[in-house]
Amino acid sequence: MKRINTILLSALAAMGATFTLSAQPAPQGNVFGGMNFNHDIMMAWDFSELCRPQNLGTSRSMAMGGAFTSLGADLSSMNINPAGLGMYRHNEFSITPLLSLARSSTSNTSEWNGNSKNRFSVANAGIALNLFESGERNLTSLTLGVGLNRVADFNTNTSFSVGVPYDPTMGPVSSIADAFAQQLQSGGVFPARKPDMNPNGKLNYDHSSYFWPAILGYKSAMVHVDPETGRWGRDAIGNNADLIRSQDFFTTGSINEFDLSIGGNIRNIVYFGATIGIQSVHKDSRLVYGEEYYYDGQAVDGKGNPLAAQLNYAELHQRTLLDGSGVNFKLGVIVRPTAGLRLGVAFHTPTYYSLERGYEAGMLYELVDHTQQKINTDYIDAPTIYDEGSYSWDFISPSRLMFGASYTFGKFAIVSLDYERDWYNGIRVKNFPKDAGMSKNSYKADFKDNFCATNTLRAGMELRPLPMLALRIGGGYTSSMLRDETLAYEMPQATTSHYITAGAGISFSRSVSLDLGYQYLEENLSQYRLFYAFDSASGDFTASSGLFDTTLSRHFATLTLNVRF
Repeated sequence: MKRINTILLSALAAMGATFTLSAQPAPQGNVFGGMNFNHDIMMAWDFSELCRPQNLGTSRSMAMGGAFTSLGADLSSMNINPAGLGMYRHNEFSITPLLSLARSSTSNTSEWNGNSKNRFSVANAGIALNLFESGERNLTSLTLGVGLNRVADFNTNTSFSVGVPYDPTMGPVSSIADAFAQQLQSGGVFPARKPDMNPNGKLNYDHSSYFWPAILGYKSAMVHVDPETGRWGRDAIGNNADLIRSQDFFTTGSINEFDLSIGGNIRNIVYFGATIGIQSVHKDSRLVYGEEYYYDGQAVDGKGNPLAAQLNYAELHQRTLLDGSGVNFKLGVIVRPTAGLRLGVAFHTPTYYSLERGYEAGMLYELVDHTQQKINTDYIDAPTIYDEGSYSWDFISPSRLMFGASYTFGKFAIVSLDYERDWYNGIRVKNFPKDAGMSKNSYKADFKDNFCATNTLRAGMELRPLPMLALRIGGGYTSSMLRDETLAYEMPQATTSHYITAGAGISFSRSVSLDLGYQYLEENLSQYRLFYAFDSASGDFTASSGLFDTTLSRHFATLTLNVRF
């Protein structure tokens, strides 16, 4: 099994086609992809989506847009710029519950199973311990930080359906069965016995999981081999079918990071810090693609002959489960050249991830047998893949470089600005299952050729109209990680994103305070196809669902309890 390589990618681009490494070519050069293909292994979008940071943490840092590279005395500093720990002159404990609400919308479609996902979790919990303090030495103070931060939240749901009527002048409506048939044909996968014998006979393939969805289509009567031509084609789907396509993409999980940090203060002018971060990854992704078939009269084949059996519907179910860990280091410095001005810089090394992965698939279908006047409903399972141990997926994320500047106007106001650059073209895959059909160079070429560094701007402001009350606002913008957004026709990948934030803080005493934070995040996603088959020789799509455009919006609300002692 060979995945698309750089040479083929360049050829497709030259012909005006648009693909990433995610698509797979068959031996004859045909390419098959879309949202419902290629989940048996990790592809470029799987790695990149694990690496995109989110503005989560304490309520104060969230409400100020996450612009904390030059600010400190907040437990989010461990995850942003550990030099901020050096500004602590006391001990502090805080905990931040998080409520996330995700909403999605897809243009020109109807809702299917719902487009919302709500989840309650913990965004931040930690403690800062002031280990040392002296007014006479160059080293003024030293602070230890221990904390747990949520750095990514994957709880989303995108679900929609769209009807496509049959038009005799345009030919049959494109079905995923057409892509399955071409994939099996191009891959040389055929029944071991004559096709006019057992329609569910064994297939002569090497058990490659690349073909599993197509084989499920074969076993559920979506495709068969024509006994006259010896070619794969539709089986119990009439050429005159009206189609309703439905898609449900449901994800849960998160990345949480345990931070162990140290921050120092040199004469209240220079602050320095370092963090070791150990991440825990869990992501559960489920895709259900369904087709319903309707007819004005009888279902007929390409020659106009009535079908002996016809499908009412078919649903392809796929699930991937990721679990693993990662480790990184963070270094930072903050300088206060004047009483109000602070300048900060932080560098995050790439995170080294080691992930175990499971993949399973199945097909639910309902078949009407006209000869026996009965309806058969069944669910067929494919085997389950477990990639673990020496077959795990190991990779390194982009490195991150952050600069920040802030100014404090006495005790009345703070203004803060941040700039961050993340190098997504530097993602490198270090280990993967030996039978994945990929190479390190092909992954490297994909990230180098199709991904780029992102630029992130963050800004925040805090006003104190009363000594006990703080009001905060902020926002941020991140550019696309894709060199050309039209190259992502596989999964909906996050391109640009922006958010606005607000919050408030109340000090009940010198020891106890409560902070509220809110963030509205909107992510623009690349256009994508549910399925396609592409003929690289002619430069045409021979089967395709058409393009879909989804927007994801998310609401985050936090409440932080701070206790100083």
